[in-house]
Amino acid sequence: MKHAHPLQPDPQTSPKLAFLLPDLRGGGAERVMLTLASEFANLGYAPHFLLARAEGELLDQAQNAGFPVTNLKADRLRGVASPLRRWLRQNEPFALIPAMWPLTSIAVWAARGMKVPVITTDHATLSDQYASKGFPHRLALRTSIRATYPLAQANVSVSTGAARDLETLGLLPNHSVTVIHNPIAPPTTPTGRADWPAKAQHRVLSVGSLRWQKDFPTLLHAFRHLLDQGCDAELVILGDGPDLAMLTEIVQSLDLAQRVTLPGFSSDTGAYYATADLFALCSRSEGFANVIVEALSHGLPVVATDCPHGPAEILSNGKCGTLVPVQDAAALAQAMAAALHAPHDPDTSRRRAKDFAPSVAVQKFHTLLPNQHFSNTVGTS
Repeated sequence: MKHAHPLQPDPQTSPKLAFLLPDLRGGGAERVMLTLASEFANLGYAPHFLLARAEGELLDQAQNAGFPVTNLKADRLRGVASPLRRWLRQNEPFALIPAMWPLTSIAVWAARGMKVPVITTDHATLSDQYASKGFPHRLALRTSIRATYPLAQANVSVSTGAARDLETLGLLPNHSVTVIHNPIAPPTTPTGRADWPAKAQHRVLSVGSLRWQKDFPTLLHAFRHLLDQGCDAELVILGDGPDLAMLTEIVQSLDLAQRVTLPGFSSDTGAYYATADLFALCSRSEGFANVIVEALSHGLPVVATDCPHGPAEILSNGKCGTLVPVQDAAALAQAMAAALHAPHDPDTSRRRAKDFAPSVAVQKFHTLLPNQHFSNTVGTS
């Protein structure tokens, strides 16, 4: 049964904002789009979700919020263009906001010749994300960005470093990509319970997709070092991904089975944040790193790798957390031990998290939307 969001405008009469995604899996970009949609609904817009495939852990959340969801039924992303163009012609949305290349380029191409402004949004450092794909893929990536992004109403990236990377990669003019940090909703009261593996003195949490970019093997080796130093700690890594089997083997080989669990995806990460003592991020690269802001919003101390490009921006170059070199298990272990035993003011973390409030991001998006007379009539939040 679907329950309309209490502030949801009439999808038939309010200006439609279309959000285009591959699906609504439980990833950072998908959560960001849902958060943006909720904020835009508060301003009187009618968010619509257009999905290449109507599936994913967050699909129910969108539907329960009262957001219409259209299944474009595209098995491959390149098959999105035709049904998307048909939907745009029939619905004439106020604007189209696609997330993640190649949907960004596909959206601009599909909207050609129509009066539908497109605001592309990229949530990763693209040159890092696709570095392993080889030269032909990089050429296609660069060519498509160069051909389509200048035709959009605006191009958005989630951190300064990722924005400059996008400009270089796509041969775009300097400072032509707008930086809008990801909106992170404030914590809500957890509805579930956190299942920690041991009754240890210190609880360390990490959250992210189980894949190469997140470099959880380094975190596991660092955690082994931490225990070997005499620290009584336990670790939970929340998330799903292709590296699960490999990480499970590492846990066994390092004799961490009694101290580490990988419970998979959780829709109630708040229960873990609320009961953790430290948040650790060990990524090789990030476009932004939403999970750092989530941890700060719960008042947690943060230790993160100084990877390109989000963590240093979020942590004010180390003023709001500890930054360590990428793939350095010993340095990560030392930083975690220091953070667990050092005094920490949770209010300092929470104040920094407020800089990434959804209202801040939506007001920045507002400046990119056409026909500002509408937004002036509905007010701000």
